[in-house]
Amino acid sequence: MSQLATQIEAASAMQMYDIHKVSENLVLGVLRELYGWRHLRNLNSTERANFPGIDLADDVAGVAIQVTATPTLDKIKSTIETFLAHGLDKKYKRVVVYVLGRKQASYSQDAIDRAAKGQFKLDTSTDILDHRDVCGVAPDVDPKQLVAALEVVRTYMRGGVARGLGEEDFNPPASPSERVNLNLVEVYFPSTLYIADLRDDLEAFKSRRVRNERKMVREALGSLNLRAPSDYEVSGRQLITFHPLDDTHGPFTQLIELGTVTPLQAREFYGANEDRERVFKSLLRFTLQQKLYKHGVRWKHEDGLFIFVPWANGDLLREENWVGQRASKRAVYERKLNKKDPSKTFLCKHLAFAADFVFSAGSWYVAITPDWYFSFGDDFRRSAYADANLSWLKRKEVNSTVAGHFRFLTSWLSALDQDDLFESIKSPAATLSLGETVSFSNHPALPDDTWLPLRDEFDDGEEGQTVGLFETL
Repeated sequence: MSQLATQIEAASAMQMYDIHKVSENLVLGVLRELYGWRHLRNLNSTERANFPGIDLADDVAGVAIQVTATPTLDKIKSTIETFLAHGLDKKYKRVVVYVLGRKQASYSQDAIDRAAKGQFKLDTSTDILDHRDVCGVAPDVDPKQLVAALEVVRTYMRGGVARGLGEEDFNPPASPSERVNLNLVEVYFPSTLYIADLRDDLEAFKSRRVRNERKMVREALGSLNLRAPSDYEVSGRQLITFHPLDDTHGPFTQLIELGTVTPLQAREFYGANEDRERVFKSLLRFTLQQKLYKHGVRWKHEDGLFIFVPWANGDLLREENWVGQRASKRAVYERKLNKKDPSKTFLCKHLAFAADFVFSAGSWYVAITPDWYFSFGDDFRRSAYADANLSWLKRKEVNSTVAGHFRFLTSWLSALDQDDLFESIKSPAATLSLGETVSFSNHPALPDDTWLPLRDEFDDGEEGQTVGLFETL
């Protein structure tokens, strides 16, 4: 802003006034963000060229603004006289004068009051501004407002050289837009699901420690030596699944009353009420869990995460092929051995992700959030060092790193649909598949460097086993 003031003074000395005109839009964008005048517009563009007395106005806030390179008292009095002569005081109750260069050290409040004739108040301490006043306000505004104001100035100074841009760079939109990829991926599933009542005598299989109906079904399956997929849910003594329950040779036949089997459109089920939508989300998660199990991904209920596990217990490393900008491999599991006793495991690191199902605008999506999981033991119990390791790792990861994890996960998950397609020849087809990542192109631009986490210099000097764990992943 101070550079603009210097340029204005130089241009005025050379009697070159183009920059004065362009600066109106720069001032418009900055004042709109820092002072909260959200409806501020350029009257010389929206009304007519050389609008009398004022250049910018916010009809909602009742503020009128004169943008001028002339800082004298006479210029301010002339602005007031023109403002009154055209009856603008009936529409705007406050007049602000923004001086493009540097305003005077002081102005006579009495002289300004006489010119205003009691029709409105122009306070010399708050209503005559230059770039120093703008800079004085900036530290106290909401950070989002400050970022937006800064983006207006950056756009004006594009390329490091000050040059004016058209009004579309400032109003509207207040900042450039960019394409944004959300962490949402569209989900597809069969249009029909099946509901059936559980047998009345199923309570006999329920142990004292089991209170959950789904666990009761699981115990009953075990007691009857039956193998069944895990993609089902139980609610109100009814079993809900995408598998055809009217199949007399199906895995659930001995657990349900066959006469109560009801095929139902999925949208009729989840659209009935909030409880049914909650049950349907749980069914989708179990369906995804069943799909991923045979691909070496386990569900850790306590942490709410899917984690990659090794194909064999003794494996030290698991890598997966995927295609991003080019075909490559990604390490998704690593077993770190104890340096003092290589026969023992120090720690296992797993690429992990959370999967939350979302229903929006008539479609279902899964929100995939990359994460990490640290374990020990053959059953991959959560490590006691997990919190410290996660904290260290997430301080190191930046936006592009997390975005890379997300791209890998969506690419790998989509590729599973092709594998499952061939598997369906010899076993039931997968009941859930993924579509495209949700994106849109008109999101206000977010400067990446603003959102990068602050680096702790202490972290850069860390050594030891924890640092070594991350060297290869």
